[in-house]
Amino acid sequence: MEIFKNCQIVTLDDDMPHGDYIAVDAGRIVEIGKGSIKPEYEGAKQTDLKGGVVIPGFWESHLHIATGMRSLMELNLRNRSNNKKLKESVQAYCGKIAPEEWIIGHGWDEKKLFGGKFPDRYILDELCSSHPMVLVRMDGHSLCVNTAALERLGLQTLEPSPEAPRGADGLPTGMFFENTAIDILASIECLLPDNYIQKVILSAQDLFLKNGITSVNDISIQYGRYLELYRKLGAEGKLKLRITASPNGIDEDLVEDFEENKSNQNERLKIGPPKYFMDGSFGSRTGLLWEEYADDPGNTGLQLIEEDDLMEIISSNASKGRAVNFHAIGDQAVSIILDAFDKLNNTKGSKHRCRIEHAQIVKDEDIKRFKKNSITASFQPVFLYEVDLTLSRLGKERLPRVYRFKSFIDEGINVIFNSDWPYGGEEFPAKPDGTKYIGFEPILGIHAACCKQMNEDETVTPIQALKCYTVNAAYVNHREKELGRLKEGHLADFAVLSGDITNMSAEEIISIEIIATYIKGEKVYEKKNP
Repeated sequence: MEIFKNCQIVTLDDDMPHGDYIAVDAGRIVEIGKGSIKPEYEGAKQTDLKGGVVIPGFWESHLHIATGMRSLMELNLRNRSNNKKLKESVQAYCGKIAPEEWIIGHGWDEKKLFGGKFPDRYILDELCSSHPMVLVRMDGHSLCVNTAALERLGLQTLEPSPEAPRGADGLPTGMFFENTAIDILASIECLLPDNYIQKVILSAQDLFLKNGITSVNDISIQYGRYLELYRKLGAEGKLKLRITASPNGIDEDLVEDFEENKSNQNERLKIGPPKYFMDGSFGSRTGLLWEEYADDPGNTGLQLIEEDDLMEIISSNASKGRAVNFHAIGDQAVSIILDAFDKLNNTKGSKHRCRIEHAQIVKDEDIKRFKKNSITASFQPVFLYEVDLTLSRLGKERLPRVYRFKSFIDEGINVIFNSDWPYGGEEFPAKPDGTKYIGFEPILGIHAACCKQMNEDETVTPIQALKCYTVNAAYVNHREKELGRLKEGHLADFAVLSGDITNMSAEEIISIEIIATYIKGEKVYEKKNP
């Protein structure tokens, strides 16, 4: 038994919203107490939280663990805005790696590099021709390879398509989009050794715990080996984080492999529903819209799943007791998915708790259809930092229909907030310690949802935003009976903050610091004093 005292507790439990101490035994909450500690607890270990504000641990419900951490450990191109310095960085990176080793860069933005246009392989050849190189755009929906990479992977044999365009000379440009880009990344990633991926996972875990995150959804995993590595790290006592791992639905064998592994689930590692891509992204102009892109007349994006296939995906997964997650950026993509659920007579959404990811622009009438089909809306508030991109792609006329957080919440739809890290978002502000936010931090997302809305009518309150990172995330993951709130019988996963998100101005939220993080009552992070 351990008593956590001298704190302000925000439980998010309607029956008892606040408390003064937490009694924990065997990793679960025995009591949220008020006032003086009960005499029966006097012999228990007591931990002084020094006036900190205790909340349920954050649940980051959509990110990419390995890709996100690798974007920091490999060639990081985010916010690079100087082509000369880019070349210097690439050449310096070449000097650190063995001959023939891959150069993998993450996060370029054509608005800041390459003259405002997508690059081609010849531009990349000028940066480096001696190593195979792939540079991934900031949204993860497109990439460019140099000639060495093109030849190493045999990409010159791909049939021309919108996902694999060719230039005027009839040869591949080196730019690839959507599923083709995903396949290219997968073929490179499989070359990375297990010990490197383990290092990546544990480094990411340290970052998450440091930011009060106790649970994550690792979305759209490409390989079964991630489950093996997560399980191995868990068996070694190294996996502290709670991970729900979801496969990329495009690989049916992988989906079934994940399904078979459900028998090996445990408290720290769960199997989540497969994710399917209905369209692309605004950045790559492949998100599927009803109206053409404002800066690309005639282009309405790409539809990646045909209607008949969509119906089969929903039905076949439901018949096996599985939910589905659909990536849908554009309003037409969202409408087509909702049409499929409607045709299936509203029988496939409620029981399994399906999700639509992103829904960055949505028609009024489609919001009610989320509710009708019991579909969770999964939003990324940090994308609100992409004001210039959104304006250039959609124009001002469509802004009232983007990032409709409050409209969804007011309709009674389950809404979750997350980051899709490492994708999306512009340059982020500084933390109180002077370092910059990376993009996945829930504090950054809550602040964005409350203060950065492009459409003021869609601004939410701090407590609404907090629930989207806790209560609502636990619900869509079928764990609302043990996570998401601080109450008797729930797992003792909580974060200790320097301030009360629910009782301060929204502008101040960005300055909140994470003091400590606990999972099952075990301290897994503590802020070091300067």
